[in-house]
Amino acid sequence: MYPVHQTADILFCKGNLVPVGKDNLPHVEMTRVIARRFNDRYGQVFPEPQALLTSSPEVPELDGRKISKSYGNAITLSMTADDTAAAIRKAPTDSQRRITFDPINRPGVSALLTTAALCSGRDENDLADQIGDAGAGALKKLTTTLGNDFLAPHRQRRNDLAQDPHHVADVLRIGNQRANEIAQQTLEEVRTAMGTIY
Repeated sequence: MYPVHQTADILFCKGNLVPVGKDNLPHVEMTRVIARRFNDRYGQVFPEPQALLTSSPEVPELDGRKISKSYGNAITLSMTADDTAAAIRKAPTDSQRRITFDPINRPGVSALLTTAALCSGRDENDLADQIGDAGAGALKKLTTTLGNDFLAPHRQRRNDLAQDPHHVADVLRIGNQRANEIAQQTLEEVRTAMGTIY
């Protein structure tokens, strides 16, 4: 049911551009199919949303697998710099001394290079060349430094928000109220189009 729930999340507000990762492209396509079928049957109500992929449409986690809470392989904003360093130290690599970017044959090393590249705006191959024969320890140290530097202002903003829970609750309440108004308006349009207003 998750893709259908995601469809509802997109269509209730008539989303036309949906920022997603590569793994969610089929969900956006399902949304497009549902919108198209509804519009064909009842008249134009929903736009057919387009997927918006960023320059990094697929981000492997520290072990090269997909993100999963059950894997415990993600770096989160709630982590401290020390927590991040510990997570990166535990990331699997391999026994080859030379660092190269090869997602198929070296998923762990490549995942760390991708993390470092995303945090620094540099290319994975350039970072691999910079590390050269220094080994996995140097790769993990560089990834930790770049990751923590990149996340520091985001974590500070998160901490600032956590210090003012009333403000956060107000923002959530106002956003929820606005979303409910939009959803109600869309639901009325859907009922009108379907002839189910009694």
